[in-house]
This record gives sequence, structure tokens and C-alpha cells, in this order.
Amino acid sequence: MLPVSQVVLRNAPRLGAGPLLLVNPPRDGLCQQLQDHGLEVRVSTQDFGDFRYLSRGGTPAAFEVIPEAFAHCETAVLNLPREKDRLAMMLHALSAWMGDDMRLWLVGENHAGIKSAGKYLAACFHNVSHLDNARHCGLYQAAAPVREKPFALADFERNWATNYAGNSISMVSLPGVFAHGRLDPGSQLLLQTLEQLQPGGKILDFACGSGIIACALLSADNQADLSLLDVSALAIESSRRSLHENGFKAVLLPSDGLAELRGKFDWIVSNPPFHRGVSNDLEIAARFFSEAGTFLSDRGRIVIVCNRHLPYASWLENHFNQVVRLDETAEFTIIQAGNPRNVKRAD
Repeated sequence: MLPVSQVVLRNAPRLGAGPLLLVNPPRDGLCQQLQDHGLEVRVSTQDFGDFRYLSRGGTPAAFEVIPEAFAHCETAVLNLPREKDRLAMMLHALSAWMGDDMRLWLVGENHAGIKSAGKYLAACFHNVSHLDNARHCGLYQAAAPVREKPFALADFERNWATNYAGNSISMVSLPGVFAHGRLDPGSQLLLQTLEQLQPGGKILDFACGSGIIACALLSADNQADLSLLDVSALAIESSRRSLHENGFKAVLLPSDGLAELRGKFDWIVSNPPFHRGVSNDLEIAARFFSEAGTFLSDRGRIVIVCNRHLPYASWLENHFNQVVRLDETAEFTIIQAGNPRNVKRAD
């Protein structure tokens, strides 16, 4: 049981008996233990992996960009997001539909920034109090929502532009999406390499974020067959808005890793994530490398960008016979891999 869940459970007697909404809870036994206490629990999560995990465990769960109103909910418990603009967005969204008789709990670890969360709560609620400190975590309670401005997701999006192969691209991103509101240096280097490689056929953008890689490729060939995959509802929605902004069409696929993926691809391109919350999580990339070969066509290739200090080249060599570095800067490396090992090919 993670520390934030332990803090919620130790304060469970304060919850009363009313229905409970958990927003982005960790993937542990919190939901089950609260249900064992006789509480009606529903989950709203922006993480598709957590959605699958909780749904399979029998907890009513929704994978959604913003928590929808939960009728008769007495308390909503929000797990502190890493990004402050995402926190502001989530608090505004929740306060917009919460009744005056409802309350919000905000729980988070000290190193994730819970100690500075009070001012964000005060912007959305008239009554804010600090309930507990334990397990290097904090717990706040808020009630009496401020209703000065209705919630609109568009108020939190950022619009920006970049160029690829001589084409202008308009991008949209939401809080919580990687490199929110900008083109990060790693993706910029990847785009420079892809402009030279000119990928075609069926292409997968793994961990698509705001959809910058897919939109760039579609700007050069708007008939390209693109699929965009991400575990985050915020990323999927950002990519949807970016595609719409440019008049492009592509497949959007929420998935935890490659679990929901089907078919074969001529190219898989990615700036693989190595964070989950505030912690590094290289297991995301390790799983991706071990499974990606299954989804490549006979001459398919993977092209990724990564920080130079990460051991991705050697990991790829464990699963592919052909691994080469295509470009490198002081901070980033572009790696191409092909001819996967131990993958059965159709005759």
C-alpha cells in the first residue's frame, strides 16, 4: 500500500458513509479496502493502465479527461498530480460540479509538492483545512466551491506552432502532457531525423503526447496511415485537438504500453517516457522494446529518441539484430532498430 493510500485509510473514519469518488488513485489496494469498509466507491482516472487494473478488480471506473459529476457523491479524493497547472485544472473541474454539501480531499507526498497545494485549493474553495501529516504525506480538506467562473477545458489548453519539412503545424496540449505548450529538444531532434528518413506506409506514434510527431508526418503526407497511442487521457485528447486543428485524420488508441495494439506497422516512432508521476520508471521503455517487434512488418523499423545516459541502445540490442545510432547531441541520441529476434513471421 502506497503512503498516500495509507494516509487516506488512517483517516477513513472521517469519510462517513456516503458515496466516494477517487480521482487518479494509485494502483494499489486502496479502492478494495474502502469498499471492504462498506463505502460505495467510484473511480475517475486519466491513466488507461489504472483504468484497466481497477475495472478488472471490480471497481466501477471511468477513463476520462476530466472527472464527470458523480450523483450523490459525498466526498471526492484527488491524488496530487505532479504538475501545478494540472492541479489547478483538476480543482477547477471538480469544484464546478461539486455541491455545497460535498467536500474534497487532496492527498499527496511531500516531495510531490503537497505542502504548497493550499493556495491552489483556496482559489477554488472557500473553506480549506489541513487534516493530517503522516508517511511523508499531507492531506487537505476543501468545501464550499468558489463559483466565479464556469469550467472550460479550452481555458487550460496551450496553442503553439512549429515547422516540419517546410510545413507549418498548429499544436494543442493540455496540462499533464509531456512538454506542455512547447516542442521539446528531444522531439525536435527526432523530427529532424524523420525528415531525412521520410517514413511511409503504416506508422505508429507510441507515447504520442500532444501528437507532434504524427502531425509532422501527416503535414508531409496527409494520406499517411497514422496511429497515435498513449496511456494518458490528457495526451489522447491533446492529440485529438492537434489533429483537428490541422485537419488531419488518424487513429487514436488509449493503451497501457502495447496491450491494446493490433496489426503490423512499417514504422514505430517514439520519444518513450521514463517518468510515472514524480518517479523515474524505465520499465515503460523496457516493456515497449521487448514487445514492439511483434508489431513490425517484415522490413519494419523502430526509431526513438532518448537521453544519452539511458541504456536504451543495449536494451534494444537484446531484442533486435540491427541497432544503429542515427544522430546524437550532447543530451540526446536517435536510435533505429530492426529485424527483431524471436518473432515468428508469416510465410
